[in-house]
Amino acid sequence: MTVATRPLVLAALVLAPAGTAQTQVCGETNAGRIAIVLGGYAVTQATVIALRHDDWWTTPARSFHFANRASPSQGQDRLLHTAIGYHVSQLGALVWNWTCVSPTAAGWLGAALGIAVSLPKEIGDGLHENKGFSAPDMLFAAGGSVLPALHRAWAPSRALQVKLNYWPSAELRNRAGDFPQLENDYAGQRYYVVLVPGRLASGAGLWPDWLGIAVGHGVPRWISGPPVHDWYVTLDLDLQGLPIPAGWWRGVARVLDQIHFPAPGIRVREGEVVMGLF
Repeated sequence: MTVATRPLVLAALVLAPAGTAQTQVCGETNAGRIAIVLGGYAVTQATVIALRHDDWWTTPARSFHFANRASPSQGQDRLLHTAIGYHVSQLGALVWNWTCVSPTAAGWLGAALGIAVSLPKEIGDGLHENKGFSAPDMLFAAGGSVLPALHRAWAPSRALQVKLNYWPSAELRNRAGDFPQLENDYAGQRYYVVLVPGRLASGAGLWPDWLGIAVGHGVPRWISGPPVHDWYVTLDLDLQGLPIPAGWWRGVARVLDQIHFPAPGIRVREGEVVMGLF
């Protein structure tokens, strides 16, 4: 079980402000707004834990312990941690902008928020039988959280992005076995790391600015049968690279660029290579 967040809903709700936020006019750092941000985090975490406690922790409490448990879905749950950290970090940076810290500092504080969102759940796991605090889960969350901060601090890093797409799996639609909830419908989730050459310091040369290369991962199942790796290598549409001069387009493109839209590529499953739109 991972953080109870619905990936595409999170992307839409969390990143919508990124598309419309105006440049924050600031003077000195606003201590009152910082207190609001920290208080909002505490209240939100307490509310989520209260609502989901009985779903997350069904085994008896015990002393704090670590567990290097294997992924039940060939790594999909840990990639979900990465994606949640990546999206929350971006939202967090926008929120910290509002407190009037510097843009770079806002990026790193956003990264800290992305990590902090995963932390209470993992601590709770560490205090319950058959669970345990997972250092690998936290490392994946930290990796996703740090990347948006690097985007602010070092421009060439913007060539590297994390994207996802989702379509309800047969396991979810058919309520297979101990059927998944939306947030852990791993068979319906695909995660991609995308390189956009047009965002490199040297530019893309003859390569179109709006075209990237994506490497992705998914699983065809994880409840109805043993999970196997699906690896993808595809092209990727980078909407922010399209030559559209309208002022509103940049914000819209920034939101939509959190999603990998199906594009020509290949899928590799247990040595079998299939061409298609992935």
